[in-house]
Amino acid sequence: MATELATLKRDLKVISLISIGHCISHVYQLALPNLFFLIMKIEGYGIGELALLTSIFFVVSSFSQVGSGFLVDRYGARPVLFIGLFLLALATGGFALFNNYPAMIVLSFLGGLGNSVFHPADYSILNGSISESRVGRAYAIHGFGGLIGYAVTPYGMYLMGSSFGWQTTMLILCIFGVVVGCIMWLLRHELQDSGVDKGKVPGPLRSEIGILFKPATIYSFLFFCFMAMGSIGLMTLGPNALSSLLDIPTEKSSFTISLQLMGSLFGILLGGIIADKIVRHDLATASIVTFGVCLLWTVPVFQPNSLSILLPIFILFGFSYGMAQPSRDMVVRSVAPSGAAGKVFGFTYSGMDFGSAIAATVFGFLLSEGEAQTVFILVGVFMMLGVMSVLLAKFTGKKTSAALAE
Repeated sequence: MATELATLKRDLKVISLISIGHCISHVYQLALPNLFFLIMKIEGYGIGELALLTSIFFVVSSFSQVGSGFLVDRYGARPVLFIGLFLLALATGGFALFNNYPAMIVLSFLGGLGNSVFHPADYSILNGSISESRVGRAYAIHGFGGLIGYAVTPYGMYLMGSSFGWQTTMLILCIFGVVVGCIMWLLRHELQDSGVDKGKVPGPLRSEIGILFKPATIYSFLFFCFMAMGSIGLMTLGPNALSSLLDIPTEKSSFTISLQLMGSLFGILLGGIIADKIVRHDLATASIVTFGVCLLWTVPVFQPNSLSILLPIFILFGFSYGMAQPSRDMVVRSVAPSGAAGKVFGFTYSGMDFGSAIAATVFGFLLSEGEAQTVFILVGVFMMLGVMSVLLAKFTGKKTSAALAE
């Protein structure tokens, strides 16, 4: 009994540390875009220029995430995680000191590099540290932490930016991240990864890379890419698009997007229960996402500007997006070859950053051209392309498994 209690305490400590770090990384992802309204006013930059900074961040993160996964497998998750966290925090704080555009480009690059480590390092530590009976719940809380970061950031940045200014807000975020990083460093002995700490040696590089080019893995990457083009694009530029389309104040649009993300928090909890009880996770993901898209498309079609109508639409949309996430991860897990889950998850999650970068550029251009309505239409189109990708990922994964069995 004492041993079981000690194990539970250790599991909770590890889950808490990793989930808080994941939460902070999501705050950093959305912090700058949700301060655009102040930066445009004070610094004089256009929305297209600022959207490019977000694109740089996510492009760098996308291309670096796979490399981070290989570094995690070879050198261990802890050093990679700490370097990434401190780099991301310091790059965020750098915006408080340097506000000329070339410097902001460099800081966005460094921030994207730091952001790339979290998924490969986090999953390796959760797999290596958490009791087998609690791994599923650890994944759920890890995702929950990330969604909290997304949920509080749009409105939180509006409040902080309006109260302290955009540069002071970025400095506060930097200090908070450094403090959390120091706490994690002091407790680093608790964070055991599933590779180096377990004595596992990576295989030949050629065979490891080959896993990433299987059809099911590529379709999984495309699924994350298309979903991010819709969902992350809405999170980063949604307040600007909503204000432009419906002619409502930034305060109301930011509050609406934050409540959408709060809906996702509750959705992911229900989605975890559903994912444990069903077999066809691909069909569940496709059905839930399709429902959410149909709901979202009522905004550009009917253009309701009353919060009593907007809030239920966005909360339900967020709820459906969150509910799809556990089933989504189960699809990726089912197509990953044995012993390669970390690399496959790292590769497929890099699709989120790649899609986010594309969305920031496309939606930023559309907003600069006054095409806010098109933004909401494209969010749904991209997510429906994600639906097709997840179905193809499961289908090709089954074919590969059947071929290997013959």
